[in-house]
Formats: sequence, C-alpha cells, structure tokens
Amino acid sequence: MAEEASPRIYVSEAEQAPRSVGMDEGRTVVGRGEHCDLCLEDEAVSYDHLEIVRHGPSLIAADLDSSNGTLLNGETLDRNRRLRNGDVLQVGRFRLEVALPPQTRHEVTAAAPSDGIQLTEDERQVARALVAPYNQPGVRAGRPATRAEVAEALHVSERTVQRRLDGLATKLKIEGESGRERPRLIAERVLELGLDRA
Repeated sequence: MAEEASPRIYVSEAEQAPRSVGMDEGRTVVGRGEHCDLCLEDEAVSYDHLEIVRHGPSLIAADLDSSNGTLLNGETLDRNRRLRNGDVLQVGRFRLEVALPPQTRHEVTAAAPSDGIQLTEDERQVARALVAPYNQPGVRAGRPATRAEVAEALHVSERTVQRRLDGLATKLKIEGESGRERPRLIAERVLELGLDRA
C-alpha cells in the first residue's frame, strides 16, 4: 500500500516560482534565524516568527509574538489556528500556501476523530480553561493554562484538574509518557477538534 502524502507548504515571493516544503510530524519553526526549520530572508520576518505544528494530517499555525505579525487569509493570526487546504499565510513578503492531502475515509479514527469523542461537562470545562490563553483577544499565547490557573478558574483543587486532564488525555489518545509536553498536546487537540465549544 502506498504511503499517504504529507501536508506541504508552497513558499513564494514576488514573481518567483513557489518552492514546495514538506511538513514533518511535530513542530516546524519559520523565521529569519539560521536555526529555523524554514528560513525566510526578509528584514520584516522575525528570527522566530511562526510555528506550524503537524499532528498526522493536521497543521496548526501560531505566530510566535513576531514584530510584524502573520496574516492568515488576509486576517491577523492572533491565536492558534487549524490550517485548511488552500489557506495562505503571509510572513513578511513571503506567501505560504497550504496543501493538505485528501483524507482516506476508511481510517475512521483519523477521518472523523471528533465524532467518537464525548466529553463530560467537567472535562469540557477543563478543556475550555486549558485553552483560554490561546483565545484572549490581543494576546499571542504560546502555552496552555497551567494546572494552577485551571484550578483557580474552575474553583477546584489541582488534584481534581489533574484527574480530569488524565481523562482528557486518554480520550484524545495522548500517551502518558509525553510528560511536560502533555498539557500543550491536549490543548492543541482540543482546539483542533473544537472540543472547547459547546
């Protein structure tokens, strides 16, 4: 069986032909710095400007508090956003067009993950509190809420928050050994699947 195609970004500037960049699983940093995974030579581009995180077939973009900001389809990218096929990110003078492969419908868990995920009201409250920093207007949060912040927002103990986060992680199939990264992985999946919405 042929391997499924990876998401790609087509990078172009001015009248030059676009170049295709494959998106590897995990985090891709876009910026002017030599350490970046995708380096864009432009004074209007910050050293660490933008990150694109790939989870399987999905891409999530977040501006890294860059000096000049990032546009998504002409609008300011002010929080983590799931990218769709044909979306265009503008970074300085560079245009980054998203190309997502078509999804194979026989993989039920990958094709329609939100259909099988039912959260309790307690879990949904924790999910909303966890992703709240991403949704604050005018704030470019690069992290989910801490366990203490979630506990304070919901007026429950940190132990209760931890128990509910464990339940969320299990439902979202996020491995227990992901350690300190786990809250961020949970938050990204919650945003990706829209589980913070009623």
